[in-house]
Amino acid sequence: MDVAISAKISTEWKLAPEIVKQYEVYFRETIKPIIKTNYLSHLVTTIENMVNDKKMVSLLKEIEISGVDQTKLRSLLASRTFRLYSIIREPVKLKRRATTRHHPSGAIIYYNSDYDEKAIRILIAHELGHIVNKELFENVVDSEQTANLFAYIAMEDKNKFYTDECEQYIAKSDIEIFNDIVNICSANN
Repeated sequence: MDVAISAKISTEWKLAPEIVKQYEVYFRETIKPIIKTNYLSHLVTTIENMVNDKKMVSLLKEIEISGVDQTKLRSLLASRTFRLYSIIREPVKLKRRATTRHHPSGAIIYYNSDYDEKAIRILIAHELGHIVNKELFENVVDSEQTANLFAYIAMEDKNKFYTDECEQYIAKSDIEIFNDIVNICSANN
C-alpha cells in the first residue's frame, strides 16, 4: 500500500498506522494466496446454487409426500446457509490432468497442481462441465466433448468479462478507491 494513502486512511478513519499495516499485510500474505487457489469461484458458486435449488425442490417434494411441515426447512434451504451440494477444488499430484469424484452431497474436482494457472482454470471449467451434465442437464450424455463445450463457453465468457466489462470496476488510483469507499460507505452510516 502506498505510504501516502496509508497515512490518509489512518488519519481519516482514525486507525493506528499499525492496524492499517496489519490489515494490508494480512490480506496480501494470508487472504490473497487463498483467493488464487479458488479458481473460477463465481462459476463454481453459481453451479452449486443451481444444483442446490434443484435438490431443494426434489427434497421438498419428498417431504410434502410424507406430510411433514416444510416451513422451517423451506426457510433454511432458501437462506443458502445450508448446502445440500458443494463443489470443492483440490490441488493434487495426479498422473492425469484433472478428475471429478461425485458424492451425494457434492463433488470434488481434483486437478494436477503442476500445470500453470491458465491450464488449471481450463481443467476446472472442463470438470464443471461434467458436473453440469450430471446434475443439471437431464437429457445430455456426459462426455468429454460436452465437458469441453462447457469449458469453452465458460472460458469465453470469462475472457469477455475481463476484456470488456472489468474496466468499469477498475479505479484509476488508490485515492479514487479511498474516495469511493468514503462516499459509498459513509452514506450507509
